[in-house]
Amino acid sequence: MNETQNGDCSQLLRPILVALSFIFSLRIIAQYLQLNRDLDGLPRFDLWHTDTMPYPVLLGLQILIFLTMLTVTWAVSPNTRRPRLGRALKIAAFVYALVMFLRMVVGFLELSSSSWFDGAVSSAFHFILAAFLLTLGTLLTAEEPSTFWEHLARKIAAVAAYPILIISGFTMYVWLRDTGAPLLFSSYLSALLGLVGIILHETLAPARKDWRPLLKEVVQDGLFVAFVQIGVPVTLKALTLAILVGVSQSEVVAITGFWPHEAPILVQIMLMLVVAEFFRYWIHRALHVYGPLWRLHAVHHASDKLYTINVGRFHPFDKAIQFLGDTAPFLLLGVSPEVFGTYFVLYAINGFYQHSNAEVKLGPLNYIIAGPELHRWHHSAKISEANSNYGNNLIIWDTIFGTRYLPADREVGRVGIENRNWPNSFRAQLMAPFTTPTDATDK
Repeated sequence: MNETQNGDCSQLLRPILVALSFIFSLRIIAQYLQLNRDLDGLPRFDLWHTDTMPYPVLLGLQILIFLTMLTVTWAVSPNTRRPRLGRALKIAAFVYALVMFLRMVVGFLELSSSSWFDGAVSSAFHFILAAFLLTLGTLLTAEEPSTFWEHLARKIAAVAAYPILIISGFTMYVWLRDTGAPLLFSSYLSALLGLVGIILHETLAPARKDWRPLLKEVVQDGLFVAFVQIGVPVTLKALTLAILVGVSQSEVVAITGFWPHEAPILVQIMLMLVVAEFFRYWIHRALHVYGPLWRLHAVHHASDKLYTINVGRFHPFDKAIQFLGDTAPFLLLGVSPEVFGTYFVLYAINGFYQHSNAEVKLGPLNYIIAGPELHRWHHSAKISEANSNYGNNLIIWDTIFGTRYLPADREVGRVGIENRNWPNSFRAQLMAPFTTPTDATDK
């Protein structure tokens, strides 16, 4: 694998343009479907746009935008260079995103009676368009010397991007929910916007260029995200709820009185984070020190690079075990869907960031948040370094139990497991814990 494949971000930008175009197309399709039918799980037709223009005009404009996105994506290549246009597009993207951010804040705080500030769903997709402009502008200026302002933006992003994306994800979720969008739609769309922001951050300002993935690696790890990171918890949650319904109907067990349902949602979220982290800490620690469990968990650690999408690289059995700590107890306690939705958004965005290759400097927050600077040491190929920083969202239990590890004088070296011949394909990794040793002594 050569340096060009690993270090040149322009190889990744065109696939990002394709993905953003696809996401925007979903907005057109979903709203059109809601015009003549009311599909469960999607916002009502009137929530997809404000009354600033008639829908036929809006639909025509959206189709024109989508076709332009496709044309531009097809026309440009990693070798296309238009520095002046690229920098103009990046400035336009920043202004565009800032306007939408202010719209979100005003709408969230209900500071205006204008219907434009009720457009939570449309604003979410305006962020997608801003991301498209930023990606296109970066592709057109790739390999050009960075300006003073671009260096400054990178330094600011290292400190500010993490809290901004976490707060924005939470704000977007609440704004979508409060304006009438379904909970599941609100939580997944908010997490998706956070994911887009994180991928752009790590692509434009990577912590390590040799951790930039190849497209085939992204595809393999994307399968884990779809089938394991999303599919397994959804399936287990449905099964758990079905069991709970059966149990409650038989009046055998009723777990009540143990959760402060009347407390403010933010209080419930903080309590859920702290309690879930306690269970996850000990489960995660067991996955590292108990041989059979480690072989399952090695699927997650086998990659020799860290980037956002391979956060989902888990064996289904490993994910099921973790479900017992971070979801099942709260289903049993009857935690409300609103609390679960908010927890999911914070959990997802932090999880994506924790695993990302973005240049991040959290400073004092590293004593509270289990962020990327800490988590990279958890993926060290040295066992003495990897058996640390077990926290998923918070680092407090590692601090209490003495496993927090963040040297100030150096960065992590090689990451992964000792066996460098661990398979890479999705299907092979599902069987690897039962057929392949993780190191020379693991038979």
